[in-house]
Amino acid sequence: MADAENKSAGIAESKSAGIRDLGYARYDGPRLPPRRRYAVLAKQHLALFWRGGLVKAVLIVGMLPLLICAVVMYFKLQAAKALAASSFKYNLGSPPEQWIYNCVYWCQLWFGFAMSMLVAAPAISDDVRTGAFHFYFARPVSKSHYAVGKLIAISTLIAVLAAGPGFLLGVMRLSLASGSDDALKSLPILLAVLMYALLFAGTLTLPALALSSLTSKTGHVMGGWAALFFLPWPLGEATASTADMPYVALISLPTDLRLVAQWLFGVTPSYDVPVAAPLGVLLAVCFGSALVLRARLEKVEVFA
Repeated sequence: MADAENKSAGIAESKSAGIRDLGYARYDGPRLPPRRRYAVLAKQHLALFWRGGLVKAVLIVGMLPLLICAVVMYFKLQAAKALAASSFKYNLGSPPEQWIYNCVYWCQLWFGFAMSMLVAAPAISDDVRTGAFHFYFARPVSKSHYAVGKLIAISTLIAVLAAGPGFLLGVMRLSLASGSDDALKSLPILLAVLMYALLFAGTLTLPALALSSLTSKTGHVMGGWAALFFLPWPLGEATASTADMPYVALISLPTDLRLVAQWLFGVTPSYDVPVAAPLGVLLAVCFGSALVLRARLEKVEVFA
């Protein structure tokens, strides 16, 4: 009897107190300017990518070729100084600057592609599969904010793999210069590293994002991106060498990157083609990928 009275008293008390409304209330406070939302989304995507252990591993292991190339270049520069001070003549082979090209292109190409597979290939397909578009676009975020934020975050991770070792080797080359004339001659290396890193990041980011926007199956995106990147490489190189048709080699993105890198770093090109040809192919691929990405995002429907 006492329990029943206590229960009825509790119900009466809760009714008198009322029910607290915990429903959705629209936010009417100040908002970030639209231009600042790009940086916010890029920072958010970088934080999400950085949580992955494989991303950290690729960045760390990707710096190991820097140590090898730095040691080789150091001894070459020291040997060049010693030979210049003596009357002994000896051919040191490739110049020290070529080791910057070797590191930035041949070594970092693989790590850059690995990073592209980890963060660019699943970037949009995972959002389609998990329904994350509703999370992004329910906020004052446009589709351009979403796409540019992804592009900045992924490009930054890939560009670091090329620009980091390249800049450090370039600074080392300047610090070991034999004189002011030698240092001035080596100064354009830093600009070459910057230009190549931007092109490298765009080439490994935009096509992968475009493919990622075509399907929600990440495995298909990874397989398609690997096939698109690597299969034309031996085919184009073999045809160009056997049939003496150097322009056929331009069907390969790695070959295009190599020819542009050779031009930037002053290395003898693999094929006798103007640098505008591989550069034009890379820019066309990036521009076409951006159009595909834009068209696919325009078709996304989000129901609030």
